[in-house]
Amino acid sequence: MTMFKGGPGAWDPVHPGISKIYQYRPLTPKCQEHDYTIRLLHLLPARDSDASLRCWLIEKGYRDYWGIPVYHDYHAVSYTWGDPVFPKALEVLPNSFSSPTESLGVIRITQNLHSALKHLRRRDVPVVLWVDAVCINQSDVTERNSQVSNMPNIYKKASSTIVWLGDESAVDDARLCMSFFENLGRLSSTSQDQQHSTSWRKRFEINQLVGDFLDENKAEIAFFLERPWFRRRWIVQEVVLAKSVAIHCGRWKIDWDTFHLAMFELFGSDQGIFTQDHRTTMRTMTGVRNGGRTITAVRNIGVAAKKQLPLDTLVEFASFLCADPRDRLYALYGVIKRWSPRQVTMQLSQISNIDYSLPTETVFTNFAAELMQINTHDLQLVASRYWIVTHVLQLATAFGQRDMPGDHFGIKIPSWVVDWTGDLCFEPLQHSRTNGVAFEALRGNDVVQFLPNKEHPSHLVMVGIPFDMVTATISFDIAPMLLTNSVHKARVSLNKFLSEVARHVHDDSYKPTSEHLVTALAISLVANWDHTPSNSYFAQDPCFIQDFLAQLRNQQYHLPEMLHKWPAYVELMAITMRGRSLFLTAKGYMGVAATAVKTSDVVSLLDGQSVPFIIRPERAAKYSVYHGERGAVEAPDCFDYQAMRYSYDMAMLASDPGAYNSFSLISDAYVHGLMKGESNEIMKKDGDDLALKIISIS
Repeated sequence: MTMFKGGPGAWDPVHPGISKIYQYRPLTPKCQEHDYTIRLLHLLPARDSDASLRCWLIEKGYRDYWGIPVYHDYHAVSYTWGDPVFPKALEVLPNSFSSPTESLGVIRITQNLHSALKHLRRRDVPVVLWVDAVCINQSDVTERNSQVSNMPNIYKKASSTIVWLGDESAVDDARLCMSFFENLGRLSSTSQDQQHSTSWRKRFEINQLVGDFLDENKAEIAFFLERPWFRRRWIVQEVVLAKSVAIHCGRWKIDWDTFHLAMFELFGSDQGIFTQDHRTTMRTMTGVRNGGRTITAVRNIGVAAKKQLPLDTLVEFASFLCADPRDRLYALYGVIKRWSPRQVTMQLSQISNIDYSLPTETVFTNFAAELMQINTHDLQLVASRYWIVTHVLQLATAFGQRDMPGDHFGIKIPSWVVDWTGDLCFEPLQHSRTNGVAFEALRGNDVVQFLPNKEHPSHLVMVGIPFDMVTATISFDIAPMLLTNSVHKARVSLNKFLSEVARHVHDDSYKPTSEHLVTALAISLVANWDHTPSNSYFAQDPCFIQDFLAQLRNQQYHLPEMLHKWPAYVELMAITMRGRSLFLTAKGYMGVAATAVKTSDVVSLLDGQSVPFIIRPERAAKYSVYHGERGAVEAPDCFDYQAMRYSYDMAMLASDPGAYNSFSLISDAYVHGLMKGESNEIMKKDGDDLALKIISIS
């Protein structure tokens, strides 16, 4: 760690007390000489640390040299804006030393940016910076759109990125924490460089250093990790794309690589003192999450080294915050461009179309609609087919888990659109073939249409089967499952849940698969082991799942009595059932879906999708789709799907979408006995009752 100081200097003009607001000049548009232009802030030097801030704002044009790493002579600043209050001023002078007292006006800035510039200012020479709040005319929406679209280039081409965490604070003792990070990071680095036979000595030294520091400074380190910068959404792009990164906190600074190593060691020495937010911060800073594929682990890796689909990137950084809800997408477009396969980015114009004149609901809706139209059949990214429409629909129900249409933070969007301002309330079920046989409810070709049109989508139209009706939902308290060393409480919770199931289901046999009811239930509660973590006991060998089911039979299906022997099952059940409930259907099926599911909701099989979905009719049911021993299952009125008249029916819908029954999308679903294409055989048997329908989702 070093203390950041300005050098000895000479020039410090007298501040004349200017009050007029600086008037930006429009940037020069793209031309033959340059591909894009930016303003650079030349922060003028001052001998006196209390002197007012002065700068030049100089336009600079740059060329794009594709494939050639060209870095420019400025430093990009990564910081938090904080509240939209601008009590401080930055004076803009003409771009010359000849008239140091003449002023062009002032730019109002936040207290945090003012502090950053004060600390970064030198005593002798100007410092050339790019700072979004100053270098972009924030009141010009057209320029803002263009410059924010250019930000990936700006950070990627900067000679370095300077992270500003804020001023020093007595609460977290920045000097103490930064010094600790420096010592720990350097010690960890030398430990990794040593031979295996001697590195154990350094390991003891590292453990001792971490243990001693945490014993004495729990509160300080916890408060330090709560600084707003660590959860700011824009930092993902700013750090991932940077050539090099230095972290500044008040007078102290540390290089990113040293900080990263320190975070890695700290994350491994939790000792129970950190909150979930702290652990999220450390996990992200170290790259532990998702096999080491987050900020630090991929920051300097080439484009070809990491390939990740857009939705996976958005989910990975879902906990990161921003003030403008549109930036939930815009802030990650640069990273999506870098990480997504070229076949995807070529079909995704939205990631190059930043427009702050559009309302948030339009930004989210257009992004979802364009994703659904991407052809992913030829992607070499996964072992086999990836259902991007399925994934969009799953995330639309998983984020926020609210009644549809969405109304979150004042945003009203269709139920099939992901509300990125929400929280991920449950994990989506499997949407690609990663473990052999994929979940495929209905084998067929994707049929996706938008009403009134692709440019202004409000209704999603798909072909599918309103297959069944939810007749009961049973909630499951998973909190006891998350308690360590409390098998008894987990057993009591599961017992209570099973008693409620027994009250609704009187047969011991699960008719759709002819299994014992408890076997079907045990598999459903873990969604057929869909969410098994890589470090789980069940992931080590496929035979362990069969061992579990065999023991369940041998124990006369007393599932609660097995929990102490199978902690891996308890863990997996808690992961799967977070935000979900069990549901039962009129046809005798059981499954798991979002807790928002209600009785009379419809279990639907949408053509070409890898899982069933629960949908809710907006009007009362009109006719029966199933007759059996439990009576009729009512379903809403909607068009039969007939290929010859599909265009005509779509035109009828487009003329007045509200005149015909539509549905709200509620949840993806695991339905035991309906996840491997069984619907095709059922349609052959009960084709008269299971006709394809045109399903409009609003």
